[in-house]
Amino acid sequence: MSYCINPACPAPENSPSTNFCMSCGAKILLKDRYRALKLLGQGGFGKTFKAVDEDQPRQPLCVIKQFAFNNNDPDTRQIALKLFYEEAQHLETLGNHGQIPELLAYFDVDGQPYLVQQFIDGQDLEQELATAGTFNQTKIRELLESLLPVLDFLHHQSPPVIHRDIKPANIIRRRSDGGLVLVDFGAAKQATQSMLAKTGTAIGSSEHMMTN
Repeated sequence: MSYCINPACPAPENSPSTNFCMSCGAKILLKDRYRALKLLGQGGFGKTFKAVDEDQPRQPLCVIKQFAFNNNDPDTRQIALKLFYEEAQHLETLGNHGQIPELLAYFDVDGQPYLVQQFIDGQDLEQELATAGTFNQTKIRELLESLLPVLDFLHHQSPPVIHRDIKPANIIRRRSDGGLVLVDFGAAKQATQSMLAKTGTAIGSSEHMMTN
């Protein structure tokens, strides 16, 4: 299936080989190479799509993240757009780490920002909790120990990077080896000593929220 990523499209599902949406007429291939296959989810700042890079010989899977923010307040929208831009900058700076999706591309199309990331084949911990039930103490300890290397890596950047929205939905268990991958750096921030000393700014999902 091809999926139209036009936010206004009323019927985005299309046949696999089409190049133009049968519903709204929008171009299917993003940047003439990335074909969205299905909608994976929608967060605070964007929609994510499972996609394929048709410009590569092996046509590898990838993830397209599209800035999508429904609040019409210009100041709030500007903050959200800034966080979206910063996610791409964080991923580019962090480079290739086994527990962080690699940034493959970042661009604007007709003023609409996009980033393309490595596709992580697996299930997030929110889905795992829904099927397996509450984790016991041993399982929780294993999860925390598995996340420590990537958190140590982030916090030893210069300046340190604080994710600020760590929750089950943002942790994917990789299908190939069971390793944990931390995703969605939209709320991440490069920390400075002055920023760490401040309080009162609410960041992240409400049920997992921190202030700084």
